[in-house]
Amino acid sequence: MTTRTTSQAPASAVKPSPLACTECRSKHLKCDGIQPVCSRCAASNIACNYTPSRRGCKGIPKKRRKLNSDHPTQDPPSSSSTQSPIPAPPIADAKPEQSNWQSHLSTLTASNLPNTSDAVSIAFDTPLIDSGPAFMLSNQVSTSVLNTQQQSQPPSNPGMEHVVNLYYSNFHPAHPILLPRHMYGQNYPSYLHSVVQFIGSHYSTSQSSDSFRTQTAAALKDNSQRSVYMVQARLLFAIAIHARGEPNEGQAMLRDAIDLAISLGMNTKDFAMLNSGSSSCLEESFRRTWWELFVVEGIMSAIHRVPTMKTRSVASEALLPCEDSTYTDGACFSDGSSLAQFTDRHFAEEEISYSSSCYRIEAVQILSRVLSIANAEAHPDEVQAIDNSLAAWSHYVPPEKRDIISNSGEVDELLFQAHMLIHWATILLHMPRSELLSVHPATADIFCAKGDKQMPSTDTKHAHASKATDASKELSNLAALRCPVQKHTPFFICALVIASVVQLAACTLHNCRCMYQHRDRITLVVGLLKSLSLSWACAGSVLVKIKKIAAKVMKSEHCTMTVASTQCDSCTDSGLGTSIGAEDVPWMEFFDDPVMSFEGFAPGPTLFEQG
Repeated sequence: MTTRTTSQAPASAVKPSPLACTECRSKHLKCDGIQPVCSRCAASNIACNYTPSRRGCKGIPKKRRKLNSDHPTQDPPSSSSTQSPIPAPPIADAKPEQSNWQSHLSTLTASNLPNTSDAVSIAFDTPLIDSGPAFMLSNQVSTSVLNTQQQSQPPSNPGMEHVVNLYYSNFHPAHPILLPRHMYGQNYPSYLHSVVQFIGSHYSTSQSSDSFRTQTAAALKDNSQRSVYMVQARLLFAIAIHARGEPNEGQAMLRDAIDLAISLGMNTKDFAMLNSGSSSCLEESFRRTWWELFVVEGIMSAIHRVPTMKTRSVASEALLPCEDSTYTDGACFSDGSSLAQFTDRHFAEEEISYSSSCYRIEAVQILSRVLSIANAEAHPDEVQAIDNSLAAWSHYVPPEKRDIISNSGEVDELLFQAHMLIHWATILLHMPRSELLSVHPATADIFCAKGDKQMPSTDTKHAHASKATDASKELSNLAALRCPVQKHTPFFICALVIASVVQLAACTLHNCRCMYQHRDRITLVVGLLKSLSLSWACAGSVLVKIKKIAAKVMKSEHCTMTVASTQCDSCTDSGLGTSIGAEDVPWMEFFDDPVMSFEGFAPGPTLFEQG
């Protein structure tokens, strides 16, 4: 052990040296400034280094020098709102020499400006209208993070800030692809701002979403905007207009987003890293965007009974998203896991913790397998194999994720969707192979069940009915969670509808002792649809029809419900014990109404007044 000694001279005779080595500075100790090795480093036998003097450097402002000293180059990126602005969006079909030029310029500038990895960024001002290869060469390099951030912030507008806050409070938790709220606005193009404001307006009582829709849709038709930000804008817009009751437009917008993403190469492993400008949060945002395309396409395919997915036609090599709380805090990391690693976890010796997004992605994978045989006479072994995957999924959810609600009472929205998709897929697999769908042929026109057809009868039709009905119960249980329903994905509306369809069919087939159970679940679904209709028009449309059908099926003349009838011993969602014939309750004829068809949807407050 080395004993350190200090000078015994009077304090007045010793003045701190204006020059100090890096070792003494890091420990906040006085340094005598002796070169090449100060006294403290010599006594401790450690390396002694001095930072070159910056005197005479007039080009770097005093404020930025202070910022550099607070954030040395070896530190990880800061998670505060003063992070480097968003770089220029990657351009599809750009010439190789242009990408090399941009990379070389970033490297060259970083090497010429010492200690500026966090304080100074190579930021290209994102255009608000035009974008293309020529744009990349015409942009100027910003060397002041303060000036660049000031330029990149959108004009202050209290009304617009309000709808942006509504977007992040209600919609973002279910589809978290944009940067966290404290980083929002840094060089995002105007069309992406418009989409955020458009979606946020659906949760506002003072802003009309119709006033945003036309302008936003027009901006998203500009095919010259071939960037990741256009992919994000089209994806988010597709979700919103689909929930407004514009399914055809929503599907078309999603296809455009997927086509652009594939042409950009967003599915490749290194895309996010190479195009994020060394911003770990932006890199994570780009990865999340690709996987969100995958998830949303899977859900829309389930709604419209499309047996194939375009995002599955290419190799998804992008690393999996990190935990949402990590992303929100801005503490992202780039050494994530691949889809192959996540898939192989079932047989791995060591258990690795994965994010909730990963289980959501896996649920869509299983859902896509269901869709591939949903309306086909598949071999029983294939049906059983998919059913095995559905049953096994929950067993591989780690203990810390078994409960969707955290200790603080917040719902993990991504894990919520994962469970929703598994139960939804279970219904799609088993309902066509049960007697539930044969109650009335009009089920082929039911919203969210459109396109289903009755499979040939088998000896296991009662087992299929039981599994489908159990899945509808689980969807109802998700609806029973005490949480703000507005924070759920708008696609939860479709899950609620298909759950109610199964419950109404089971109610028709089961005996009267089960009536209360089905009635309570339908009552819950109707209540949630009523709340969701305040934001999304399609919820208002289906609410009208579900209420009419439920009123017909739940008539007290069919069953005299007593306290004893709440106990459902022998027929607990088994599909057996029929006492009310389908011919006695022709409730499915209501689904022949065009209102229950997607094509009959129309956004607007008039839909809510009908309910």
